[in-house]
Amino acid sequence: MGQFKDITIKEVIEEINVSYFLPDIQREYVWLDRAAEKKVEQLFDSILRNYPIGSFLFWRLRKTDVETDKSAQSDSDKLNFQLYQFIEDYDVRNPHNEKIDIAKVNSNDLNIVLDGQQRLTSLYIGLKGSRTLKKPKGWWDNPNAFELKKLYINLRYQPSEEDTEDCYQFEFKSPNQIPSPDEHNFWFKVGDILNLPSLNRYCRDNDLDDMEADILEKLKNVICNERLISYFEETEKNLDKVLKIFIRVNSGGTKLSYSDLLMSILTANFSSDIRGEMNVYVDKFRTSGFGCFGRDQILKTCLLLIGANHIFNLRNFNKTNIHSIEQNWTKIINSITDAVHIVEDFGYSGQLASGYIISIIALYLYRNDIEYSKLNTNDRDAMFKFVRTAQITSYFTTSLDRKLSYALDGMDNAKDFADFNARMAKMDANKALKVTTDDVADLLTLQYGNPAILPVLQILYPNLDYKNSTFHIDHIYPKAKFTTKNKALHPDFIEEKNYLFNLQLLEGAENISKKDTDPDVWMQEHFNNDASKIDDYKVRNYIDTTCSLKWSDFKTFKEKRSAAIRSELIAAFK
Repeated sequence: MGQFKDITIKEVIEEINVSYFLPDIQREYVWLDRAAEKKVEQLFDSILRNYPIGSFLFWRLRKTDVETDKSAQSDSDKLNFQLYQFIEDYDVRNPHNEKIDIAKVNSNDLNIVLDGQQRLTSLYIGLKGSRTLKKPKGWWDNPNAFELKKLYINLRYQPSEEDTEDCYQFEFKSPNQIPSPDEHNFWFKVGDILNLPSLNRYCRDNDLDDMEADILEKLKNVICNERLISYFEETEKNLDKVLKIFIRVNSGGTKLSYSDLLMSILTANFSSDIRGEMNVYVDKFRTSGFGCFGRDQILKTCLLLIGANHIFNLRNFNKTNIHSIEQNWTKIINSITDAVHIVEDFGYSGQLASGYIISIIALYLYRNDIEYSKLNTNDRDAMFKFVRTAQITSYFTTSLDRKLSYALDGMDNAKDFADFNARMAKMDANKALKVTTDDVADLLTLQYGNPAILPVLQILYPNLDYKNSTFHIDHIYPKAKFTTKNKALHPDFIEEKNYLFNLQLLEGAENISKKDTDPDVWMQEHFNNDASKIDDYKVRNYIDTTCSLKWSDFKTFKEKRSAAIRSELIAAFK
């Protein structure tokens, strides 16, 4: 039978990663994903103001209640799940919790945190640890772009009289950012309050006045003396019951998804650290521009590749399927990685609308034992067409499980990827994966930022080398000059900067050098006033050679380029 209890923040903090751990069903720490929201600082501010910080839910077990032998028989009465450490020093380059060996935990009692992970991790980082984030505009591959900071409070901060909410100043700072004490600054590292031997001596040695000493004393009281952590302690050894409790209490915060439960089952039954391995690949895909292919996509793709039912439910993550995933894990992840590499070659880094486009390519590679280096030209060309079509139609963004079933039907017994494309195009209207001439009118209304813009432009520019060069979606007439200040542009066209007719694919370096230069000026400079080269550029880009590309010629440019693009797309989709 569970019961409510109270404990101090210090008592919990001192036991984190000693007896307090996280279960594998917990999502990872997210409060520093958007550090500008200052959730950690606001939590400490709330505590100092005596605001309620919510209740917590802990599951207390004996260490002997948890299975530590992965080879144990399935009829063991011990609970089978994995535990993870809390993050102490958060680093955006590796923001994942570390797996622990339960057998090596020194405490005989385990306090498993079911609700309150985000708050407890934030308290732990603020009091014991640090955060390392990327500086604005810094490059991920530059170590100097990352800065370690700890949490401080300014004891001499003067709140604004107009803003009654502005009471305390908590900030993460690096040591070189701490100003010398003066009438407005005395920065105290918050974690030092845990082991401050004498509050009076510290205040006397640092010439703190009564108001500053009061703030420090209050900080010590709320962290070390007052029992502010109010928690419900569940002690029943029943995993199903605890899972139901966990889902219910998490329905209002960082909501537990069904895939979190499935991931916990996979983690508990894998002999290796599948969660850790998966995190490595998710991070790798994200830094490559494919954040759309996350853990959920990997889980579902695993089911697709082993030939199991791909719908997320407990029945499909049975021991047989988990064993098949583990036995084929290397081949599965290699097929996924190769598929990501292929789509990256097509120019879709940071552009892909659905990670399941990658899943279908991975399925083909997996079934046919094809590696990236051995992919033939015909299959590569057919895959490129598939990616463009799926992106233009947003095929995998609605009715996902049905669409994946259609794709599986199309993949069965397909002799090559071109045959798969042909099968998908011939399905019933609501199942078909194709673009027709009837869709061209809608494509002409696409604007910059729409996921379909890149594939449409790739159809218009079929001979560009997307694998070895980076191409930018460029505004022919620079978008910054579509304003009322531009007197050469008729007011009727001010809102038309982003339409397809004003977009082209331009090699990255060219686009950077072009900046906001007017198109007629840029052409003259870029091609050294060579009329033949300028005409060649216009022909390649569906621009009538008689258009001067002056702002006063915009209407003619729009009409003639729209007509040329329409004709090209109709020809492409016949």
